[in-house]
Amino acid sequence: MTNMNFRTPSICLLITGLFCLAFTLPGNCRQSGTPPTEGLSLAVFDVDATPPVGSLLAYDPMEKSDDLGLRARGIVLMGSGLPIVLCAVDWIGIGNESQDAFKARLARAASTLPSRVAVHTVHQHDAPISDWGAENLLVSAGLDANAFDSSFDRVLLDRLDDAIEKGLKTAQPLTHIGTGKATVERVASNRRIKGPDGKIQYSRTSSTKDPKIRDFPEGLIDPEVSLVSFWNEEQPLAVLSYYAVHPQSYYLTRIANPDFPGIARYLRQLAVPEALHVHFNGAGANVTAGKYNDGAKINRKLLAERLAAGMEQAWKTTVKTAIEPTSVHWAHEDVLLPANENVPKIAREMYQQNARWLTNNMQKLAWYHRQQRGKKISVSRLSLGNARILHLPGELFVEYQLAAKAERPDRFVALAAYGDYGPFYIGTAAAYAEDGYEINVSPVTAAAEPILMKAIRKLLQDPPADYGQNNPYVLQNETARPITTLDEWEEKKRSWENNRAAIMGTLPSRKGLGIPTLTYLDTLKDETFNRYQVSFPSDDRNQVTAYLYVPHESSRRPAMLALHSTGELGKKIVDGQGPLANRAVARELAERGYVVMAPDYPSFGEQTDHDFSTDGFPSGTLLGVWNHLRCVDVLSQMPEVDPDRIGVIGHSLGGHNALFAAAHDERIQAVVSSCGWTPFAYYDIGEAGTERYGGKLGPWAQERYMPAIKKLLPDANLPFDFTDIIASIAPRPVFTNAPLRDSNFDVEGVKSGMKAVQPVYSWLGFPERLMVRYPDAEHDFPPGVRKEAYAFLDDYFGFVPTRRLAFE
Repeated sequence: MTNMNFRTPSICLLITGLFCLAFTLPGNCRQSGTPPTEGLSLAVFDVDATPPVGSLLAYDPMEKSDDLGLRARGIVLMGSGLPIVLCAVDWIGIGNESQDAFKARLARAASTLPSRVAVHTVHQHDAPISDWGAENLLVSAGLDANAFDSSFDRVLLDRLDDAIEKGLKTAQPLTHIGTGKATVERVASNRRIKGPDGKIQYSRTSSTKDPKIRDFPEGLIDPEVSLVSFWNEEQPLAVLSYYAVHPQSYYLTRIANPDFPGIARYLRQLAVPEALHVHFNGAGANVTAGKYNDGAKINRKLLAERLAAGMEQAWKTTVKTAIEPTSVHWAHEDVLLPANENVPKIAREMYQQNARWLTNNMQKLAWYHRQQRGKKISVSRLSLGNARILHLPGELFVEYQLAAKAERPDRFVALAAYGDYGPFYIGTAAAYAEDGYEINVSPVTAAAEPILMKAIRKLLQDPPADYGQNNPYVLQNETARPITTLDEWEEKKRSWENNRAAIMGTLPSRKGLGIPTLTYLDTLKDETFNRYQVSFPSDDRNQVTAYLYVPHESSRRPAMLALHSTGELGKKIVDGQGPLANRAVARELAERGYVVMAPDYPSFGEQTDHDFSTDGFPSGTLLGVWNHLRCVDVLSQMPEVDPDRIGVIGHSLGGHNALFAAAHDERIQAVVSSCGWTPFAYYDIGEAGTERYGGKLGPWAQERYMPAIKKLLPDANLPFDFTDIIASIAPRPVFTNAPLRDSNFDVEGVKSGMKAVQPVYSWLGFPERLMVRYPDAEHDFPPGVRKEAYAFLDDYFGFVPTRRLAFE
């Protein structure tokens, strides 16, 4: 570990840096080369985020841009799992569906998962706002999209896509991380000034005219600016800065500009031109420059210089440490914040309000609709050696940032807020009793604090020493080289798919496939749902017969495909009509408020007479998969169903068919498999059974399953296994019930399989999405485990059951 000494750049170096700033990305001034194939590497990107003149900024039409304009800048970190992308944009906010779009596009450009992308805004007010959900609400209501018009958003996404592609080609080795911090003098002050009664008496806005309000003490702030820098030996590649304050000196100028944080960033870029400088705003919802700014134009320059001075001091005190791939770790927690039930009023008021009111409110309504559908917001953490960088949504009170730092005083903690802008202001629990502007406009409630703090505390825990990066599943095929891009991961998954198809067969093309027309044969009205007996063609030769359960209160809610176990009753088993208890999962989920479809597996139930020799499929298993996917087709088009919240559950036969269906269809977002699998090496039917079926895997070779296995008997070493199936489903959640005394699927095999596949979920950043329970039971789905499985689904789907079952 070394403390660095810095000298003022020479005039020649400064001129070189200015040339780079004028014509190319800072990173492109370095010699280009082939990105390293081993170890860590870093790519940078920097594009113009200034919309054209005549566009609408957040609050006004844009008449011109200042000399600096607006930027979208970031880094791509590679070499430890899939790439990690951090991006900061000089806009006021990017929320809801726009966050989804930005993360998806940047992930695609960097060949990674959207969950490994953090997109934040610096929150300057003379800048655009982006929320495709808000835009859709306005347009659907026959109103002008105003500031939410997304035309330029798509231009910026194209620019970012192109810049990341070019940046990856000039990626540099990453050998060291630098961390430094310093106090920023005379910039930040707390916005909320209390009166004698403990309520908020004054709001110290960004430019405070009243000297009496300016004269109050600074109040609670985080005075530190934090710097995290990335190095190739002695060469700085990028510098990320973090400081919590509303970034306004004055605004409503109709001139797109980055205000004083953008100027400070520019000054530091001039001082260290060889590194790309990216600035993130911290938890500054209740922090402004109001104590030191009366709105005079000169204060923009003064505030910028003071912030830049703090950045310079943090740079001078930076400590460099060597960094290895094992020292880099990404983790995230998805949270569902509680909604203020006054938010729906926006839908009624929006027809009478002006454009500025819409700018401040429509993203809250769009967020509310997402919240009601269980759409969670990601809170993430990048661990770099001793450093921890948190990425959080909305306009957070500074108390969250201070609490995060206090949680780990032994680590260098930095925090970026203004991620997903949908939830707007997020106060502390105490603040909601104190009143004030931020609380009056907040779309969340006081209950947000414990939810966010729980996520922050969890993310600040030290990552595991080995999070799966050496697991065979995440190594490239036939090599010991770790997979480093999503493209390589998809290639590995295709190899599992091909191996699976060698035994199951390949699905027919689904291109141009229409939605089946249902025939309703019978209806049963229950207290909480209607159960319909339906049938529909799955193709020209085959038919699906099923129960369809639709709760009485059913609008855009999650749906489940419920697959029955082996038995002549077929779908009646999951309806509770069979002789065995603990099988009525379809009925139970419907009672809890899920839309459910429970089909017959071919040769059971209404399909007892199914002829596998004429159905046109190479295996009964594949026909089952095809039928199950056609059920998903139906569910995804129902107005009662949220197509992004469809799962599958099954016991025994239904347990492995649930896994097979999810492996073939990514629309299936969650899986519960009860007594449904064990690695084939552990499948043992005893000597008598082995002799009867011609091998220990003989039961799997039946016509109704995978008859191709017959050719491999008696040893039947299959080219795929259940661990491959689960790895291919990852990172979608999978819950397994594996009873200790299950005579069908050996529990020791499940334990071995879980040990093999758990690192895949850790490597992808979703360790808790793979869950297993080992009840002391036989081949059964006991109430206690069903309760946990249902809670597992509820949590993932963000669903609050409309009714609890007796055993819950």
